[in-house]
Amino acid sequence: MSLTAKQNGFTLVELMIALVLGLVLMLGVIGVFQSNQTTARTTNSLANLQNNFSLVFQLMSQDLRSAGFVGCNNALRVVSNIQVNGTVPVWANWRGGIEGFAPDAAGNASIRLMYGSGVSNSVASHTSPTFTLNNAATLRANDIAVVCDDSLSTIFQVSAVAGNTISHAATGLNCSADLGIVFPFACTTSRARTFPVDAMIMRFESVRWHVAPSQRNPNFNALYREIVIGGNVINEEVLSGVASLTFEYQEEGAAFNPVAFSAAINMQRVIAVNTIVRLNPAAFDNITLSQEQRTIEFLSTIRNKQR
Repeated sequence: MSLTAKQNGFTLVELMIALVLGLVLMLGVIGVFQSNQTTARTTNSLANLQNNFSLVFQLMSQDLRSAGFVGCNNALRVVSNIQVNGTVPVWANWRGGIEGFAPDAAGNASIRLMYGSGVSNSVASHTSPTFTLNNAATLRANDIAVVCDDSLSTIFQVSAVAGNTISHAATGLNCSADLGIVFPFACTTSRARTFPVDAMIMRFESVRWHVAPSQRNPNFNALYREIVIGGNVINEEVLSGVASLTFEYQEEGAAFNPVAFSAAINMQRVIAVNTIVRLNPAAFDNITLSQEQRTIEFLSTIRNKQR
């Protein structure tokens, strides 16, 4: 007698239950994966925003602290030898190293900061239009520079560099080869000036912080740092998604209470600037910004105005 083995399998109901359970489990795994992806994007976006915050703080604080520095402690006596079509351009028109501006129609203020920067060169001798230096020149042809001694600082364009010599010939943006000053200033008037031994030459910086439509997304505004290279004005987008930019000024001798720009403020006496940058939350898709996170505010002292 032969025996037939009984074969057992899954019923249709059992198979459907297993498929449903597997689908539920898979949906749960996908949900966790998507949640982790969203969290990662939010974390990365927030980290990038915080890095941009740090960059804004470092760059603007450095510009503010440096404003008015020309190397020889004579920021009140500075002349510009730079002219374009017979006029000193705004970026070379020295007004003590700091110039505030009233808010525009959108309520955004701006500020211009000027100062000498970089590694300086000391003068061994000066026979116009050539400086002979004590070391190799750190500037290049077409750079905007400032030379100073104990009584005068002059802004000019470097016309040529060779080894340890720097020239300031009447070419390019230089209105003449003379680096002196007369009152009233006239470029055509002889202003022969010989700078003494140990006079200092360094790069001249003219920086303007302002708000304008973003180059990345014109639907939103961005914070810009405007610089000048070889006489060319260049706008660098530093932080996109900016709702507003305002500055408050603290004058020397006044009770501590930084105030918004007005014609009554004496910029020559400003010793600190409070900067307020507010962000537009609509510009950040992956981040929900709290009220505190939407505002960057910091106070910077202008060390060259401290007495």
